Order: sequence, then C-alpha cells, then structure tokens
Amino acid sequence: MPTLGRLWAGRIFGTNTGNFFLEVESSPEGEFAGTFRLMDNLMGLTVYQVTGTFDGTALHFEGDPAQAQAPQGVVLGAIEATAALTPEGQIRGTWRSSIGTGGTLEAYPHDQPSPDQRTPGAQPPEQIYTSTISVGAVRIYGQDLWALVQFIRKDFVVGRPVVTYRILGNEVTKYLEDFQKEAPTFAELRYLKLMVQEPEAHGINKVVVLELNAVGRNEIRVQGINESWVTGKAESTARMLRGFEKGLVTTYKKYGITLNEVIFLATLVLIPAIQSLWQRAVFVVVVVLLLHALVWVHHRFIPNAALYLSEKEPTLLQRTGPTIMSWLIAATASLAAALLFQWLTR
Repeated sequence: MPTLGRLWAGRIFGTNTGNFFLEVESSPEGEFAGTFRLMDNLMGLTVYQVTGTFDGTALHFEGDPAQAQAPQGVVLGAIEATAALTPEGQIRGTWRSSIGTGGTLEAYPHDQPSPDQRTPGAQPPEQIYTSTISVGAVRIYGQDLWALVQFIRKDFVVGRPVVTYRILGNEVTKYLEDFQKEAPTFAELRYLKLMVQEPEAHGINKVVVLELNAVGRNEIRVQGINESWVTGKAESTARMLRGFEKGLVTTYKKYGITLNEVIFLATLVLIPAIQSLWQRAVFVVVVVLLLHALVWVHHRFIPNAALYLSEKEPTLLQRTGPTIMSWLIAATASLAAALLFQWLTR
C-alpha cells in the first residue's frame, strides 16, 4: 500500500486560520502517527500528537487534546481532519474540532533526503529536462492499454493518473480508476491523454504525459530534474508503445508524402498533356474532389490512433477490415483519376 510522505506544510482556513506543519511516520499497512504543529494567527502555537490512516488516495487523522500543548488560557478540543491527495501531489480537505470549530486545509510535501543521502554542497537544479518522442499510427486494445498504464505509473508513489478522452464530441477528464470502470462501455476512442505527476526534489514535479490522437500526433512527454530518468522513461515508454504500431500506415506516413500528395503531383505533371482549357478545368475539379474524399476516408478508416476498450476480443476482420477498405478506396480513386485523364486526352 502507498505510504504518506513524511513532511507536509500548509494552511488551515475557516473559523481559525494559520500555518501548520505535519510530520508523520507511516507503516506499510497504511497507518501513520506524528506531530501536528499549528501556528494560529490569533491563538499562537498549538502542538497535537496525531494518528491516522492513508489508503493511497484519502487520509484521515485525529488529535487528542489531553496530549496537546497550547498557550495558557487557550481552550483545546479534539481535532479531526479528512483529506484527499490531488493529482498534483497536494493534500486538500476539511477539519473540525469537538468545540465546534472547523474549516478547510491544504498542504504540500516537503520531504528532504536523509543526511547520508545528501550530496555535500548540493544546490537546487538549474534546469528541468524534457523529452518528447513521437510514435506512428497505433491500434491499442483494452488489456494492452492497462499494461501500458501500469508501466508508466510504476515510477510514481503518490502520483494519481488522470485520463482525458473524447466521447460524443465532448472531452471528459477522470481519474484512471473511474475511467477503467467505464472503459468497457466504449466501443472505440480516437483521443486519449494520460497524465501522472508527483513532487520530486526541491518542490518540482516530475511528469509523464501520453497523448494519442487520431487526427494529430501520438507523443510521449516526460519532464523532471533527473536527465537520465527523463530520457530513460521516455525511451522505454516509446519502445513499449511501438509494439502497438501499424507498420504499413506508419511506414507510409514516415517519409512525409501521402497518396493525396502523389495524386496532386501527378496532376501537375499531366495537365500540360490536356489541350482544351475546359478539359483542364474538369480534370482539376475532379481531382480536388477525389483528394477531399481521400482525406475523409483517411480520417474515418485510418486514424492515427484507435483504442478498442470493449472486453470482447476483436475478430481478424475487425482488426484489418477498415485499413484494407480504405486502401481499396484510395486505389479506386487513383484509377478513376487515371481513366478521366485518358478520356480527356483521347
């Protein structure tokens, strides 16, 4: 089970306001104990000994006034807080006490390496490293996607993956756990963005973003202060994603010239062979219409990214049918242009 970071600093709001510092020691079972130091803007410093639980997402802790320290004359009550870990690695939640006070709280991680792990004279990083890698056209099925997600998140302890996808023309953003529950109801997705991040040293977040787009580019973006980790994470994720590439489509697009461009260039070469001006106009209009038709077919049948998340295993025809059909339509369009040219020059 994930453990809660050791050092947290933040603020409380509500009936009382002020800064606090929470220092805890966690157990593998998800329980923790520690010290909660609150500097109230009016009442001064109060120190509670607290105990609580953390399940990887939500945390809860309590403090007993019998074990607390406070300035003379300050009335203390038992405190209780419930909060959640945000995708950015922060803690946000609510607090209350037995004397009726309450409000909200937020905290940020401030863990530091132990003395034997510190480098003498170490300074905050002067640079943040970013690596971006593009991959070709991919087809991904449910189990493959979950394996890819687990591979991406294995370097994160508290980071919670967030998924953005498009359904019925709308963009929806959800935590990975909620997305996984609904995924089997989606027959096919043409856009998906996965992001996971958590605080690294010096308060800087390390981030991994995977973006798959049917009509755009498929990219992996990794950012952090450790250059070797950034480069290695990006390369290893890209290598795993390339296992889902469609070789024919990827190779075809790789050299920057598509069938549309081939037809257009052929049109420029062949136009001088047509004698009449109106025949040239007819030829150009028909070719332009064919090019628009090919663009539509490409977007419809050869998306740059397609995710099939249904639990039902796709058949061979479902896997290869759209691609074969689109190539047949493209070949038919080329043949139609050639026959029109032959008729006009006859």
